[in-house]
Amino acid sequence: MTTTANPANESLRQEQKEQRKYAREHGKDAELDRALKDTFPASDPVAIQTPIKPGAKAKKT
Repeated sequence: MTTTANPANESLRQEQKEQRKYAREHGKDAELDRALKDTFPASDPVAIQTPIKPGAKAKKT
């Protein structure tokens, strides 16, 4: 049986891997700076992306 990888899933996994590597190497301050750049123009809210696993239970606060 031959299985083919979904390109969208592979792209998402690669992006998440790069985000985790960047966060480890540069710390939380660099992550915030990157989020600020990603939410240009300034009228948009800052959105730090936190990788989650699909189907994971929501954290209670």
